[in-house]
Amino acid sequence: MENEALAWVNMAKQDLAVAKHLNAKFLPKPLEIICYHCQQAAEKAVKALIIKTGCQGGMPKNHDISFLLGQIRNMIDVPDEYYDYADTLTPYGVAVRYPNELFLEERHVRDAIIYADKMLSWAESLV
Repeated sequence: MENEALAWVNMAKQDLAVAKHLNAKFLPKPLEIICYHCQQAAEKAVKALIIKTGCQGGMPKNHDISFLLGQIRNMIDVPDEYYDYADTLTPYGVAVRYPNELFLEERHVRDAIIYADKMLSWAESLV
């Protein structure tokens, strides 16, 4: 089970690395794609914790990060701000796949990277 949780953390790290690389190197910046990879990093980080805790019912096929945090809140202390991060990041997993669904600016990318980074660091420290 620990190896599987670590595999989820490693996938999350790859998503965050892609987001950071695109943000630093790609012009014009693909804001939607960067935010999408941040959402994916946070989602996979939380799913690593779901695996680690042996959550009942197995891995939810859900992309709502707040919902996923709710699956572990009785087993792990989830800081309140992580729900705020989740609420910000979750729409980037689906809405960015449709043109003109979200209006994104550089500040959204900056926040998405920070939030995903914090969630990933937190999850990795627990795995």
